[in-house]
Amino acid sequence: MILEILLVFSVNGSPHQISDRIFESYEECSEFVNTVAQGTIVNSDFSFQFLSVDQMLFEGQCISEEKYWKSKEV
Repeated sequence: MILEILLVFSVNGSPHQISDRIFESYEECSEFVNTVAQGTIVNSDFSFQFLSVDQMLFEGQCISEEKYWKSKEV
């Protein structure tokens, strides 16, 4: 089974957005976020929070598409 991992994030407390890019693994998503953040910031539950160089607060998580949509049903 191929996973479809979404990058769900908000900027400065805005409503959550889903990245256009879909990842094939949690690791691939984590590597992308760590590269953007220029550091190792993704937690063991694949959540993250960091300030960009222009002081924008990014918060989010790498999450499977299935888990994301199930969480929206609640």
